[in-house]
Amino acid sequence: MNRIIILSLLIFFTVAMFGQEIEMEKFMLDSKDLMSNQDSGKIEIVSASRNSKFLNDLPVTVYVIQRDEILENGYTSLVDVLKDVPGMKVSQPGSAIDGETFLMNGLYGNYYCKVLVNDIPITPSVAGGLPIARQLPIRQAQRIEIISGPSSALYGSDAIAGVINIITNESDRPAWAQADISVGTNGYYNMNVMIGGKVGKNKNVLSYEFYGNYNEQADMNIKYDIENNYNPALYKTLNYLEAPFYKGDSTMPEFGRLPQSSNLIGFGMKYRGLRINYDHMSRKIHSSIGQSTNRYAYYDRTNYWGENIDRISASYANTWNKISSTTQFSYLAYNLDHNSSFRVIYDVGDKGVLYKYAASDDIYFDQILTYSVNTNLDFSAGFSSTVSGNLPKTNDLSEPFDPQDYRPFDETINASDPELGSFGFNPTNFYNIGAYLQMYYKYKRFTLLAGGRWDQHSLFGSNLSPKIGVQYKFSETLSVRSNYGQGFRAPSLYYVYNSLAYSVADDSGNKSIRYENVPNTDLKAEKFRAFELGIRHKPLKNLSFELILMYHKLNENISGTIIPLDSILYPNATPGLEVVSTFANDKDSKAELYSAQINLRAKNLVPAVKLNSDLFITLSKGKEILPNGYGELNNYRNVPNWFVQFNLDFRPLKNWVIIFNNIFSGKATKRFFPAPLEVMEQAGLPVNVDGYYTLDMTNRFYVNRNFHAFLILNNITSTQYGGIDAYASINDLKYNPQYRIAFRLGFSFTLE
Repeated sequence: MNRIIILSLLIFFTVAMFGQEIEMEKFMLDSKDLMSNQDSGKIEIVSASRNSKFLNDLPVTVYVIQRDEILENGYTSLVDVLKDVPGMKVSQPGSAIDGETFLMNGLYGNYYCKVLVNDIPITPSVAGGLPIARQLPIRQAQRIEIISGPSSALYGSDAIAGVINIITNESDRPAWAQADISVGTNGYYNMNVMIGGKVGKNKNVLSYEFYGNYNEQADMNIKYDIENNYNPALYKTLNYLEAPFYKGDSTMPEFGRLPQSSNLIGFGMKYRGLRINYDHMSRKIHSSIGQSTNRYAYYDRTNYWGENIDRISASYANTWNKISSTTQFSYLAYNLDHNSSFRVIYDVGDKGVLYKYAASDDIYFDQILTYSVNTNLDFSAGFSSTVSGNLPKTNDLSEPFDPQDYRPFDETINASDPELGSFGFNPTNFYNIGAYLQMYYKYKRFTLLAGGRWDQHSLFGSNLSPKIGVQYKFSETLSVRSNYGQGFRAPSLYYVYNSLAYSVADDSGNKSIRYENVPNTDLKAEKFRAFELGIRHKPLKNLSFELILMYHKLNENISGTIIPLDSILYPNATPGLEVVSTFANDKDSKAELYSAQINLRAKNLVPAVKLNSDLFITLSKGKEILPNGYGELNNYRNVPNWFVQFNLDFRPLKNWVIIFNNIFSGKATKRFFPAPLEVMEQAGLPVNVDGYYTLDMTNRFYVNRNFHAFLILNNITSTQYGGIDAYASINDLKYNPQYRIAFRLGFSFTLE
């Protein structure tokens, strides 16, 4: 590990020094180049303080990905973007339920990070985390703001890891258009388009945009290392060879295609301070990925997990003298495709096919007022409310659920099982109200950002989330900052009402119910606190350095556990069944993570080829007291002790851009611990996921200002490696296989 870091540093500084020595022929910069080389500290962002501030005036860690970076790198999913953000570990694929997944500050980002589109939350309340594919408006984004660290003081629950705000492009011309189309290996096809314009004069201008994405992949390239990962003999359970729906031999299951697809359709319009958007997002993916072959089948490509999200949102902003106001409203409807199913090899459900359903409706309102005393002092206050109607993920069903049997915000349901009754059907309504207050003060070289938020959840009680950050600028090129914050994560009803049971019969034909997982309505919010110290320095015009030291602690972790079966609540349980699984807060468990992150950026090192380079090094050390009394762990689950990202981009010709993205990762401890570490090691259960190296390459050739061709190569070395564990459950594969080598060839068109 030390050799890799030292070698990376040597390469970085050698290139930097070499770039300072060489003088080559100068050439004219176009507007795109000027955008790429602008001072990032002068970028205005809104997510970190809920009102516009310059990045270098904020005592927080912020990354901003601009539109030109999104287009040039060929990003099509949010996780594509995050893969190049300092310290972010990603998984492509992740799981059927969560889609592509990521870690942010060591936390599972789909669940602990709040994702916004145009400042408004996009995660359905019934989901265990934001499902991510290519259904989000990434190609349509003007910029993506990433706030690292606890943000519950502004955004409430599910923002303890940070906030990601996708801000879509707005029309500033009478007419414009942008489109991409690409094809690739394994039946890959992607198309996206965005058109817009404006009409009117002076203040009476109406701007509009229409946009859409469509992506499909006929087969995910993750079927490798069969003997050491997909081999069902590796997983100790019932005799899979005698299972009625198992196909394959004793060491190799049968595989079919593993498809996935996603799409987005939307439009937006803005008139003066009023903005209205509508988005329809959908996603489908093979439901077995990441799961063990002694239970789940991979041969039937028709089994998928799919969902639809429809959201209409409106915001209105206005300013009167020193007071500014922003009002936001959204209605978000989520439903799991009623044909979503898992195929298992045993005789349950409909010949091994188990159907699931879930739905939620979320009405969101947010009001923000900012009083600017002067340019150096302002106060912000806000109020938000969310009213949600949920039908959490059902029990396994033997036939597709009829969506007409559930009505939004109705706590009764016209559905039941002839043997299980209403078990697994848990329609629930809840609300959350929150209020926050924040002060921003700047005095000479000193900046203070302090505030707090109070939340009242109708199911999980009240929580207070304070945060304070300070920054001192020694000069325009050197500053030091620190911040401290507390936050919470209210449980998702995905975990509260997690239900699994099925009917069984004994040798005499007597039927009973075998309960595997039961709901727990006593779940409470997880508690989080974090401290950060950062230094920003720009010793040269084209060289910047950042050091970030971080510490966080997560208490009362929600995890799977075993409890006694309540025979009163579940009177028809199988005789002899005394314990059952559920999710619960473990008051004795805690997870602590210490990390140091070094970010080095060098721009225009060799002017003749516009050579840029980034080097991001993340060193982490964690410790955990595991839930269920399973002892201590001298690591932080899923987080490698070291993680290095090294990027280069240059122009061998003025109209040809080449980008290299290198990732070096150390080994990581798995997410799931069903027993103490020593017991797992003695039983031969997997404890770690090996480290890896990957290399991606992007080529973009500018035929002219409006037309580009591109070739993107992912995982050029075809590394076989594991990503973030799919579900942190006993049914996970030994490691979650990631895509091997793949390429995309396509064209981009812009008209402005």
